[in-house]
Parts: sequence; structure tokens; C-alpha cells
Amino acid sequence: MFDTRIEILAYSQERDNYNERTMELIPMGIFYAQKTESGGRENLYASRIVHENEVVFTIRYSEKIKAGMFVRLDELLLKITSIHEEGRRKYLHLKTVKSDAEDKG
Repeated sequence: MFDTRIEILAYSQERDNYNERTMELIPMGIFYAQKTESGGRENLYASRIVHENEVVFTIRYSEKIKAGMFVRLDELLLKITSIHEEGRRKYLHLKTVKSDAEDKG
């Protein structure tokens, strides 16, 4: 069931020597997940068609994961848009959106 290795990342905000804010992605943990992709849809943004797929990762429950964090799958970085709990602290469903808008410039 849990056959896909993912890494959860979160932004850390710190101040450097010049008191400027620096944002850095730090790892929150490595999890094994079940990956599910739903059918895609096409959207027209700025005179071009963008393909989007909803990707859901199901992992064992962890209370440190929040919406707004990121899932790294191989070289792909996906933002977690929402989290849904299944059962009483049994599983978490991490909902993300995979889009080809980031790939094209």
C-alpha cells in the first residue's frame, strides 16, 4: 500500500547577519505514501492552456504536517493545499496539485 517514498518540507524563516529575512526549505521527515492521481483538467491562463492534476498522498498520521508545506517526489516539488484525516489518527490524505505551468516559461 505505502510504496512511494516522499519527503515533507517546510519553509524556515531566519534573519541573517544583516537582519534580512531568509527563507529556506527544511526537511520535516521522510514518509512512505500511497500516491493517487485524479483526472486532469485544462485551464486557460494568459492565452495558453495549462494542464493540472490533483495528486493525493496517503500517509500514516503525523501531527507535525500542515497545509502549506511541500511534498518532494523525486525532483518534483508539490505544495500541500489541504489535509484530510481518516479514522482517529490513523491516516492523513495530503492533497496537492501538479501543474505544467511551472515547467514552461
